[in-house]
Amino acid sequence: MPAKPLWIERLPQVIARLEDRPEDWVDRATLESLLGVGRRRAQQLLARIPCQRVGATVLAGRADVIAHLRSIAAGDDAHFEHRRQQRLWDQLEPVRQEWTGQPPLLVEVSQSQVRRIETHDFAALPEGVDLAPGSITVRFQDPDEALQKLMSLAMAIAQNRAAFEERVALPKSRPTL
Repeated sequence: MPAKPLWIERLPQVIARLEDRPEDWVDRATLESLLGVGRRRAQQLLARIPCQRVGATVLAGRADVIAHLRSIAAGDDAHFEHRRQQRLWDQLEPVRQEWTGQPPLLVEVSQSQVRRIETHDFAALPEGVDLAPGSITVRFQDPDEALQKLMSLAMAIAQNRAAFEERVALPKSRPTL
């Protein structure tokens, strides 16, 4: 049995985004981007819709694209994919019911540390976490402390990736003449 396209389950969101677009025309690149498909698949989808050629670009009316995507969403492939996913969730439901509470925390970071990282980025990293060009050093006494320091570093990177890259980037070598 051939694999079902992954974009079928996203059709309702794609249709909604197309309806919100101010443009009356949809080109291949837009369809690629919205559906997350390649050039060839976007061309195949547009081939089933009345299109106009403007130079090298093929344009289809937004209403025609929406109608075509709705027919795909109402078709057998979408129906069977939805049923397959529902069966999977039904099989997982007993396991989910046995699992009480939240998943276990792998790393606990204090709220004060979270606030410090959010406001100060890398200046608030715990003692023992050092960044240098080409090097990240983490000193710790036990595994829990190591995990807390690594989590603080990850949070700081998420806050300001550019600052992280500046601190750890190796200087570019100059070409010799």
